[in-house]
Amino acid sequence: MSGSTGCREAIALLEDWLKAELTPEVAEQVRAHFDRCRPCFRHAEFERRFLAELEAAGRGDRCPERLRAELLREIRGADPA
Repeated sequence: MSGSTGCREAIALLEDWLKAELTPEVAEQVRAHFDRCRPCFRHAEFERRFLAELEAAGRGDRCPERLRAELLREIRGADPA
């Protein structure tokens, strides 16, 4: 990787950067690109927030067991069309 990261390269590395799977040197180059390129920064921030929301949703409350059992009974009892 060159000393300066371009937009295509930074976006291609975005997922690995968000998961902290890059070497420290490459991660710093990607971060430096986001610091100076507002469109890429906005894209990275959108992706970061989106992934955080997905993760938070996965930790949320689950369907109560009684409701789950009732729904399954209804689904299994329905005639296939």
